[in-house]
Amino acid sequence: MATMQMLVSVSVCMHFFIASADGLRKQPNIVFIMADDLGWNDVSWNNKDMPTSNLEQLAKEGVRLDQAYSQQVCTPSRAALLTGKYPFHIGRQKRALKPLQPTGLKLNLTTLPQELKKLGYNTHIVGKWHLGYCAWEYTPTRRGFDTFLGFYLGSENHFSHDRDYKTKPEDPPAFYDFRENEAVARQDYQGVYSTTVFKRRSKDIIANVAEERALNVYENYKPFFLYLSFQATHAPLQARAEMLAKIPQTGNPARDIYKAMVLDMDLAIADIVRTLKDKDLYNDTIIVFTSDNGGAISHGGSNYPLRGTKGTLFEGGTRATTVVHAPQILKQKNIVSNNLVHITDWMPTILSMAGYKGNPSKDLGLDGIDQWGAINNNENVRDEMVYNLKADPISGAIRIGPHKIIFGKRFDKQGWYDIDNTALQCEAFKKDKKQKRRSMKKESEDVRKRQEKKMKFHGKGSGKKRKNNIKEINNTEKKKRKERNNADYQSERIARKQTKNVKQIEKKGEKTKEEKKTLKMDKQKKTKSKGDNRRRSNQKKTKQKKLNKRNRLLQKEKEIYKQKRRLEKQNGQIEKKKTKRLYKLWKDWIPLPNSETQDIMRLRLDDCNWEEFVESGHSASLNLIPRSDLQIGDIVQLINPMLNPYNISAEDEDSEFDRSAISEVEDGNLNMENLFDKVDIAMYNILEDPSEKKDLRFELPEIFAKLRSRAIFHLKNVVPEDFPPQDFSGHPSNFQGYFSPGWCEPKYS
Repeated sequence: MATMQMLVSVSVCMHFFIASADGLRKQPNIVFIMADDLGWNDVSWNNKDMPTSNLEQLAKEGVRLDQAYSQQVCTPSRAALLTGKYPFHIGRQKRALKPLQPTGLKLNLTTLPQELKKLGYNTHIVGKWHLGYCAWEYTPTRRGFDTFLGFYLGSENHFSHDRDYKTKPEDPPAFYDFRENEAVARQDYQGVYSTTVFKRRSKDIIANVAEERALNVYENYKPFFLYLSFQATHAPLQARAEMLAKIPQTGNPARDIYKAMVLDMDLAIADIVRTLKDKDLYNDTIIVFTSDNGGAISHGGSNYPLRGTKGTLFEGGTRATTVVHAPQILKQKNIVSNNLVHITDWMPTILSMAGYKGNPSKDLGLDGIDQWGAINNNENVRDEMVYNLKADPISGAIRIGPHKIIFGKRFDKQGWYDIDNTALQCEAFKKDKKQKRRSMKKESEDVRKRQEKKMKFHGKGSGKKRKNNIKEINNTEKKKRKERNNADYQSERIARKQTKNVKQIEKKGEKTKEEKKTLKMDKQKKTKSKGDNRRRSNQKKTKQKKLNKRNRLLQKEKEIYKQKRRLEKQNGQIEKKKTKRLYKLWKDWIPLPNSETQDIMRLRLDDCNWEEFVESGHSASLNLIPRSDLQIGDIVQLINPMLNPYNISAEDEDSEFDRSAISEVEDGNLNMENLFDKVDIAMYNILEDPSEKKDLRFELPEIFAKLRSRAIFHLKNVVPEDFPPQDFSGHPSNFQGYFSPGWCEPKYS
């Protein structure tokens, strides 16, 4: 009997070893960590201001994949991860699922945890699901996971774990969405920050594995796969006050809270790694970190200098910060790889890590490629990648080697968004190189003149001061002497006049009456003559005044006209320069930005203060907004920030800026080639031009033709979108206030 027990133990032990070229090695534990909406510029190795020192340390001790990609939004990425298939091959290519859509991940699809269970793994999911829940068959514990702690929807409150979904006046403010396996979980979770909850659960799973090993006489245990799907950094913007206190304050509270969310996640990951080490499981564990899409510009994320935002197929919407860390398993570390990796590759790669016999991509019909050998040896095994495709209307992007084409009817929000430096970006829009050179030259000349004057003054010293004082005294004496002489002259003049008047009076007294009469008549004639002369003179003066006034008015009108012409000319030159600058910006856009975007950019050129955005934290002056205004107890939040300077909303990003409702009706007689050629298309070299600024479509016609051919091939194989309208029979008000399964029929194909 004892011999039989020993044989069983040995067989169990051997089950958890896999053959390799290096000999026998244990099946590794696999911890796959997915951040939510983390941008390219939101990690410290791309942006020194971001608080991710622990993640950066994992990257330095592992392999950093700088050409790794996810899908453009949540649901398509998670579907691609767990099935190893492009979303356009399984109907999940269109947007993130809404709360009441009666659909989910089709049941005919084999998932990654289902395959791992066949290899002897325990499988756990912690965090966000977002792959449908209307039927129990869609939920995590029915799709291959042994345990689940988290939420079904795409977003909710990080602390209360509920979501506003009122449809009737009598509805409560929010409805609850948090589960442990299949049961609603409130105790120990409601009111606790999601990152904290998910960290604790992950540590508990690791501790349980260590306990299982300790209870086994041979220290054997089943390897585990942990899919840690963080809610951070998805909206709403909420953080713990103690985390925000560690973030240097800026004038952008949205960005500050976002950084606090990133810091909390970084510390949680460090704590999980520390637990692996403490439980002696670290050496047998592979850790993968990535993001489900690019950063959400609407809520403080940044992809700069990459182009676009979450929801777009530009690099900023799809490039995912990715790290593989396993110092005791990987053959190399501190490697930055530029080999192409897509999120569909993780299923076959993880299966290969786990000891899958054969080719998982071929055996399971996957779009993903096994990258495990490539990661270990820094080799490139993927040459082509499809970002995404939609057939109605036609849109998508595809890459072969370094070259990418992106095509579609509309390209909204396709700019370069520097969240950390909006004011300086605006100044760059206003930049006038000639004026700048003139201003610098004038300023330099003024400084030189001031310095020369100062040197000259100090060179002459106090002697010059004394000389100036003496000169001032002499001038004062001369002025006083002149005033005295002037007074004497006036006194003599008055005395002479008085003497003359006395003589005249004496002379008049000697005249006869007739003379007096004659004199009187002469005087009257003279007075009359003077009056006539005065009248004529006054008339002449009045006429001259009128003439002068008229001339002045004419002159003023002439000056006003000249000034108006000068202003018109000046404004014309300014407008011409503005148009020239805008053209330089717009020449990289496909197609020309819509009128709303153009107006916004014109306003920025006119005024870079953006006063209307101060309340949302985007202030050119960086005036500090008190954090106390955003804090309630230990919670800091900015639930509904105003539109940022880029006028991007979370709804825009989640819907991928889709405007299919107003799209043109295509001619049914046109074939796929003709339909493709009717959309806007651009081509970029992603390795040489990661910011996607130079369109190479007409410079490299042969490469473009190859990309066009492959795009059309894939478009012909796009399956219909599984994106039904919402069914309000599943509203949580019908399920005791909880988002719950049980109101739709699951789809098998």
